[in-house]
Amino acid sequence: MALIPLKQTITVTKAGESDGWGGVENGDVLTLPARVVNETKTVKTPTGEEAVTSLRITLDKLADISYDDTITFTDELGATVERKPLSIAPKRMLSGRAILTEVYV
Repeated sequence: MALIPLKQTITVTKAGESDGWGGVENGDVLTLPARVVNETKTVKTPTGEEAVTSLRITLDKLADISYDDTITFTDELGATVERKPLSIAPKRMLSGRAILTEVYV
């Protein structure tokens, strides 16, 4: 059970593998419960650059998300956002166990 209510859902399309001809095969598609907040924030990307994000997605425990995956979220009004993560930050307890994962897109 998550620390916060996870009432929304996101769809994660895992990065596929190269087919050897310059194309990419489709990866697995996961549907995860999440808490999505629309907010504008500046975060650091894995390369150290600053980027402006518009969504903060909170997931339970240590979520299986990488920077190559594509995250799709559709809000209550039908607006769809489909982007790759800019920042993935697991939040840990004192014991070191991950309790939440924050993803900024």
